[in-house]
Amino acid sequence: MKKVVFCSLLLLFYLGKIAAQSDSQMSQYTFFPAAFNPAMAGENDMIQAVVFFRQDFWSFDNGALTLNAGANMPFSIGKSSHGAGIRFVIKEVGSMWRYQNAYLQYAYKHTSSIGKFSAGLDIGFIDSGIDGAKAEPKPPSAEDESHSDNDQTIPQAKVSGMQLDLNAGVMYKFTNGFAGISCTHITAPKIYIGEDIVEPIKPALHVIGGYQFKIPDTKLVIKPSTYLKTDFVTLDWDLTGRLEYDERIWGGLSYRIGNSVGVHVGMNIFGGLTAGVAYDVPLSNTFVTFGGYEIFLEYNFEFLLGKHTKKYKSIRIL
Repeated sequence: MKKVVFCSLLLLFYLGKIAAQSDSQMSQYTFFPAAFNPAMAGENDMIQAVVFFRQDFWSFDNGALTLNAGANMPFSIGKSSHGAGIRFVIKEVGSMWRYQNAYLQYAYKHTSSIGKFSAGLDIGFIDSGIDGAKAEPKPPSAEDESHSDNDQTIPQAKVSGMQLDLNAGVMYKFTNGFAGISCTHITAPKIYIGEDIVEPIKPALHVIGGYQFKIPDTKLVIKPSTYLKTDFVTLDWDLTGRLEYDERIWGGLSYRIGNSVGVHVGMNIFGGLTAGVAYDVPLSNTFVTFGGYEIFLEYNFEFLLGKHTKKYKSIRIL
């Protein structure tokens, strides 16, 4: 019974609190902004390959797991600049629910005297499924006859549904800062899971921005940033501050308004390989949990056809 209650609570939390199930929660969002804004694909001069792993409610046996991965690169056609990429999302909510999303990305980029402007598009699919065999319905009792071992509303096996999904965004980048806005699930798709379950996906708005301040006569840089997402019913808003030393190591704090506080640490390891860890502590008493953690690995490199190169660097929007 505990599994059913927990799965139900998780489902309500993820479908009600977060804008949509494919809009992954990300604490270290500046390292992979193309995950929610396709205009940021291919934004730097390097090829970026990145993997994010996140576990929420990790003190429970059936916590929520998210794998967010992608790769993107810049390219040119004549004198015009572009970006292209691919990204995937796999999410498990409790022991029953599983989401798998995949997208192709394209961005057009224009540089002017006041900065760089980009516009991008994601096109892909959302696959949502439930494994009813893992459900444990509460046996009927004299006190409560509302449950049954043969509840026909619970699928008896794995069922799933798939729908086309479309996302779009724009971005403006200048010398010491950037700002972007995007909309996910523009067509508001409905996923039909089996015969009895219909899952509507709400469009969601994402806004991100950041700036950097160099401390004079030091190798220290302060990098504040913010990330807001909303489905126009609920809202999540992250405020983050990061202190970076010599473009090699960093630490920071974040506050997700009314939701959680977090700490971040990371470093550029070697040869274009970067790693970071974040730990979030919830402020709500809804769940008795130790919070959630997030780990990412990022590899950035330059590839020149017919030439050998050893150029590497860490890619962040700032």
